[in-house]
Amino acid sequence: MLWVLITDLLRRHEHLARLDRLHRFGYLAGIAESLVFWAILLYVSARRGGLLRDVMAALFVLLFTLAVGIEGAFHRVWNTLLSLDAQIHSKSIALSIVGHLPLRPAVVAEVLLALGVAIGLVVLARKLVRPRLVPRLLAPVLVAPALIAVTMIPVSWRLYLSSPPDMVYFHGLTAGVKEILDITNESPDLRVQRRRPEPVPTLSAKPKRRRNVVLILQESLRGDVACEEYDPECDGATRFSNEAAPGRMALLQMRAHDSTTAISISNIWSGVRPTEGRDVLHSVPLLWEYAAAAGWDTAYWTSQHVMFGNMRLYVQDFPVSHFAAATHLDTMADLDAGAYDALLTDRVIHDWDELREPFLAVVHYSNIHYPYVFDAAHAPFQPSEFTKVPEKNEHFLNFYKNVVYLSDLAVGRLLKHIRASEKGERTVVVFTSDHGESFREHWQMGHTSALYDEEIRVPTWIDAPEGTLAPEEEASIRGAREEYVWHLDLAPTFLDLMGVWDDPALAPFRRRMIGHPLTRPERTLAPVPLTNCTWVWECAFRNWGMMQGPLKLQAREWDGEYHCFDLRTDPDELKNLGEHACGSLPELARSLFHVMPNVTPPGRPRVEWGK
Repeated sequence: MLWVLITDLLRRHEHLARLDRLHRFGYLAGIAESLVFWAILLYVSARRGGLLRDVMAALFVLLFTLAVGIEGAFHRVWNTLLSLDAQIHSKSIALSIVGHLPLRPAVVAEVLLALGVAIGLVVLARKLVRPRLVPRLLAPVLVAPALIAVTMIPVSWRLYLSSPPDMVYFHGLTAGVKEILDITNESPDLRVQRRRPEPVPTLSAKPKRRRNVVLILQESLRGDVACEEYDPECDGATRFSNEAAPGRMALLQMRAHDSTTAISISNIWSGVRPTEGRDVLHSVPLLWEYAAAAGWDTAYWTSQHVMFGNMRLYVQDFPVSHFAAATHLDTMADLDAGAYDALLTDRVIHDWDELREPFLAVVHYSNIHYPYVFDAAHAPFQPSEFTKVPEKNEHFLNFYKNVVYLSDLAVGRLLKHIRASEKGERTVVVFTSDHGESFREHWQMGHTSALYDEEIRVPTWIDAPEGTLAPEEEASIRGAREEYVWHLDLAPTFLDLMGVWDDPALAPFRRRMIGHPLTRPERTLAPVPLTNCTWVWECAFRNWGMMQGPLKLQAREWDGEYHCFDLRTDPDELKNLGEHACGSLPELARSLFHVMPNVTPPGRPRVEWGK
């Protein structure tokens, strides 16, 4: 218990100092539980002889090594504890036991240290402890209740994490194992698992101009609240990025293929269709692998809480020189909204001068995600209220705009720093959002529930200082201003900006990509899939569709047929033209997606098709 307490204080003293009185008492209760648990196992291990003492000694060493060693290693990697949030979506008991951790020297060192301490404690106990008759008979009887207790006694495992790491470990592992064995159903949907990227051969980078590339990826930002093109009178919610990038080139018809973060990042970073199989989506290289193969420096910073939905498994193996996630910025980051975006900007600014040119860097913000990060001191849109009352929908939309405004304050500050730096003079910045957000336009709220434009049309622009683009590249981007372009076009664009798109070694990987570089005149004219249900994120609320230019086909799980819209004449998607108006798209959609069951959600009138 002392070892657990002292090492936890050394690692998490700042976090523990922030606990309120109630959670400090909770922590003391967890320490008492830890004391009783380890005392029972160690006491039985100290018996004078017999098979039982050796079995208990082995059990003590195993459990101590795992609970203390794995938690220590996990904290080294993620600056937080391995808790239920990080375990519940695992699909492997064996990998859950070791926290799906990468095999790094620091990880191995933590586990070996815990193993050495465990063995030392058993040896010390056998030297110093002299079990008397009654305790010697009673202690073995308490082993089973002690083992059961650590799997059942609640711990603090999210925001406050006010429990000792060993008890948090047993609690989270138990929850994960129960899920895998179908004893519980707290994680009914598939979430991303750990990637095993295909090796990328050495690539020869030959960009047309000397440049670095930065992707700024926003969260839940819908297109109609942003100033997409520079506007000196910008009255939208993105006034700070508007001011910081006056020369940007807007892509006014950019659409995500989904309204789910996990699917969007897979699309943007891999360039591979979201309808590919599980093995492909978990093995296809991402931008960082391609950049590293081309000899570029790489970085990934995010205020996203990567314990959410197993996102940590998707990002933990990136070949990067600089990396930070929400828990590196703030150990009390919210699981949904992440750490404050201002902290992310601070971190990127701190690391900026350390990047080696040329570099590819991704800055991934999070605070626009529900339940939203709001500051009344930065709330120009009024009346503003956090409410889901239908009659106050405009108040809620204003609240959302104020959330965007606050996050954009951090984005604008980062852009100004980049442009004021010497490296910034050679850095192309690409800005987009993973998806949008709905406010009752088509009955739904938030995102992931549909594929209407409020959820998938996202503000996107490219800001390139003079001399960082060849004339034909700039002309191509400017020519795409009003053209229908897609998130699947972004990975080819990044690869072209890095100068590897034409490398023959990239050919096998290019064959999986249906998008085209925005830096070149050819556009993606073939039908593209839309879906919130994939092998990296299985949706609880099913919806699918296709787009080809302005023709958009989509359906939700209660629909008996696909709805067709022409966005040129009906940008608000209010008039369903019927499947026939979308040509071959319905047939293509049915070949990709399963049959619609016409399941009506509560409160939704059932549609009687054909009447």
